[in-house]
Amino acid sequence: SIRLFANMLAGHTMLAIFGGFAAGVGLLAFFPLAINIALVGLELLVAVLQAYVFAILTCLYLRDALHLH
Repeated sequence: SIRLFANMLAGHTMLAIFGGFAAGVGLLAFFPLAINIALVGLELLVAVLQAYVFAILTCLYLRDALHLH
């Protein structure tokens, strides 16, 4: 759970930093805005990957718990 918290905190911190850059630049905010969009996509990818790993680990645990050898 600490790893999940750290990943979420780092992603939100990066979004806040580049969002601040976009607000500070004004009309020339295309580059920070593009980085924000890329970071949102990256956060989505990380969330999907973490959900997949969690589901696989849960299935492995349940398989071992139900089928004792």
